[in-house]
Amino acid sequence: MQGNKKWICLMLAAAAIMIFAAVAIADTLPLYYGEVKKGDVTSRKNPSGGTDVAIEEVISSLGLARTGNQQAIVVMLDGKKMEFWSGSSAVRSAGALVSLPSPIYTDGGHWWADSKSMASILDQFYTSIGKKPGMSWGQPTQLQEPAKTDKKTQDTKAKAESKDNKPAPKSEDKKQTQTAQPTQIEEPLQEHALIPDVKDAFSGQKKRPVVVLDAGHGGHDPGASGNGTIEKVINLKAVLTLGRILEQYGVDVRYSRRTDVFLKLAERTAFANDSNANVFVSMHCNAMPRGKNASGIEFYIMAPPTDRDAMRLAIYENKEISGGAETSKEVEARADKKTQLLLKILGDMQQNGKISESTTMTEVMHSSARASGLSIRKVRQAPFFVLRGAGMPAVLIEMGYVTNSSDAAKLRSQGYLNQICGSFAKGIVSYIKENPVTVQ
Repeated sequence: MQGNKKWICLMLAAAAIMIFAAVAIADTLPLYYGEVKKGDVTSRKNPSGGTDVAIEEVISSLGLARTGNQQAIVVMLDGKKMEFWSGSSAVRSAGALVSLPSPIYTDGGHWWADSKSMASILDQFYTSIGKKPGMSWGQPTQLQEPAKTDKKTQDTKAKAESKDNKPAPKSEDKKQTQTAQPTQIEEPLQEHALIPDVKDAFSGQKKRPVVVLDAGHGGHDPGASGNGTIEKVINLKAVLTLGRILEQYGVDVRYSRRTDVFLKLAERTAFANDSNANVFVSMHCNAMPRGKNASGIEFYIMAPPTDRDAMRLAIYENKEISGGAETSKEVEARADKKTQLLLKILGDMQQNGKISESTTMTEVMHSSARASGLSIRKVRQAPFFVLRGAGMPAVLIEMGYVTNSSDAAKLRSQGYLNQICGSFAKGIVSYIKENPVTVQ
């Protein structure tokens, strides 16, 4: 009997040593605020080669109080709050959504998020409550005054980052890119984009509304093509035209891209969030498989798909062409997986909070386009990655079908782009005036 007790004690002691050793060798990252070390936070490598950190330990290290449940962690300070939702690819910080490179997940008793993103989110939150940013991992830094950037600086930065990240064209895309426009596409002549009798709709306001315009595809990603029409070219011309018209209305317009460069889908939405936009519009052209035909303009919001065709379109638009050697089947599978993930994220309260606003805005734009005599199809829903995590009303517009000869001919006409963009601008301005949005 005594021998058994001694054996059990030895086993328990060995187990305790193993647990202690496992804890001792656990990966941690030291968190600094300025030159002050706030604590060591549990960390682990993620599949992308980066480092994730335990969110709840970050919050505890900073001495912040938290509430929460199995779905969310919420931090309140000076009337502002941060919200971390399990499975979400965005964090709500002081009323603004900040995109993450991958969704928050729970494992091993911890809530995990990308370390670089966490430092950025904390800096943004501290700035919102009047504190200096200065979060860093691994070594102390000096606290900095909050950065102030104007529209011109943001546009310049976005263009520079886009050029730095531009991959080489894929071999399978060479045939299409050879017929594309030059890498620098000239803006339409100003008189082509002006509409007579349009007046400043926001004169006298202290702050003008911000609208971010996104030209889909670009660079080595040409998008759809047909009837001598390349989608990326039309998208950019339309965005520049719409921007000129919105400026006539007194809107502060910002562009995810102004030239023929490639941007990742997540970068486009992140730019809208960083710009504190009131409205985000992503412009595209549609296409049908061989043997099928369709025409007209379609408006899409980020929501569960309306039908099978909407789901297929979302999978197509969610393709991230990296410029590597992957096959089209691999790209398609990755886009499908991404789309299925978005369907899960749509259950997140953050995204659902914007569905109603996006629907209202899109219906106003739809009515404006129909009143202009344009060929309009219905407002539809689909899980588009480019609209994921947008902290403002967002819409994706399919301006027409390049595989339809009539649509393609109209889309190549600057006069037609002036017409459709004029209706879009009128709808956007009407929505903003009727539904003022306070962006923090």
